[in-house]
Amino acid sequence: MALSVFDLVAKLPAAALPGFVVALLYYFILQIITYRTRSKFRLEHGCKPPSKYPVRDPIFGLDVIYDSIRAVKRRTFLSDKLAHYDAYGYTHSSRLTTMPVIVTIEPENIKAVLLTNFKDFVVGTPRRRAFSPVLANSILIADGAEWEHSRAFLRPSFARSQVGDLATLEFHVKNLLDLLPRDGSTVDLAEIFFRFTADVTTDFMFGESILSLPQPEAFGGELAAAARDAQLGAERRFRLGIFAHIVPQPAFYRSVRKLHAYMDAHVDKAVQQRRSQNTSGKTDEHDKDRYIFSKELAKLTDDRIQLRDQLAGIFFAGRDTTAALLSNFFFVLSREPQAWKRLQREIDSLDGRKPTLDELKGLKYLSFCLNETLRLYPIVQGTSRVAINDVILPTGGGDDGKSPILVTKGSLVMFHMFALHKRKDIWGDDADDFRPERWQDEKTSWDVSILPFPFSRYRMNDFYLLQSNSRLQKPPTRQSDSYKSSQASRVGIRGRGPNA
Repeated sequence: MALSVFDLVAKLPAAALPGFVVALLYYFILQIITYRTRSKFRLEHGCKPPSKYPVRDPIFGLDVIYDSIRAVKRRTFLSDKLAHYDAYGYTHSSRLTTMPVIVTIEPENIKAVLLTNFKDFVVGTPRRRAFSPVLANSILIADGAEWEHSRAFLRPSFARSQVGDLATLEFHVKNLLDLLPRDGSTVDLAEIFFRFTADVTTDFMFGESILSLPQPEAFGGELAAAARDAQLGAERRFRLGIFAHIVPQPAFYRSVRKLHAYMDAHVDKAVQQRRSQNTSGKTDEHDKDRYIFSKELAKLTDDRIQLRDQLAGIFFAGRDTTAALLSNFFFVLSREPQAWKRLQREIDSLDGRKPTLDELKGLKYLSFCLNETLRLYPIVQGTSRVAINDVILPTGGGDDGKSPILVTKGSLVMFHMFALHKRKDIWGDDADDFRPERWQDEKTSWDVSILPFPFSRYRMNDFYLLQSNSRLQKPPTRQSDSYKSSQASRVGIRGRGPNA
């Protein structure tokens, strides 16, 4: 039988009673002071509350969790979120289990969270709780001093660019092209691109690829599947909130163990090779002309756990995002034959020879197409931050949604890039259309410092692959491309990574 507060007090030892009463009084006084301080703060700054999403369970928000998980299963998550913004405004409040949430796609609010008031926000418990079984102390979910340490640790290894190794990339591109049918039959490009990026990423990171493209049934294929399942499982944990530790997830943890075992083996190898080279003074002839990320990191520390965590973060960042971009890019191109023809004309200027990095950078229309794909199908669909102080967001409050709002300490602020990028008041009446030409005048079309577009800077890996695929004589068609519109949303969700 449940006990009331008075029953609990009655059961306390007599000596503990005064202390309990003092603590209780202190708590209530602190709450009153905080309430009055915040009320005064709101009044002074003209803050008004945003509209509210109708949460039926005011304590744990179980209905929000249920609706979110159901939407993902039905593949309506993105369309549901767009409907929420239409119904409740570009900024509104909600809940994630016991945590108050502000959901916004106002550029000024996002700028405040990510830039102006950056020090007032952290990645926070929700994302660490969701992704820590996979990424542990990776920079992707680190905060404060831990983030600074990870950044300082990784920076030297990123000083040398890996994108210049086009020979390694060419090997994997050929493996990819070998899997594409020439008879017009159906092919799942999304799955092929995820295997391709897994092969490329492991090659650059560890000096040896899992080769999941030519050997999908071998361990490489299992590892790619484990990475996908771990990613999806972590996203589900984010939606579960505080219940992530309660709901059984055996498949998720099996995938995590498989990933960590693979990472651990390569970490041990890198550390051992570095020790051997330090002892002998000789460099491995096979690797002396290659930049191998794991070996560069192993020069900095013997801490195997730190190495594994950081490598896991880089693995997810390098594999998932690029695969999602390529999948969405060809999904769009299969429906835009004019864009395909213009791309072919641009790439024909290479006369069939292998391009240099400078030539890749000079493919302007290709960059416009990539940017426009990222706008319509952003790789990170949404992200979040937790307020560590009371902070004001500049807009979103009141009946007109234009007044400042007070975000209290401990609140979660979420924003969805895919919804932001479909706002017609920002992008124009053709916001839903694929129009690469809008990027010809990027700097003057809108203020990119205010409008967050975090993925408009493409990767050379993507450039090289797209250039290689242009060797096909005709664009993909609706008949030969099984990548339906619902699939674009699915891959977009899969591509959100730790910034769920």
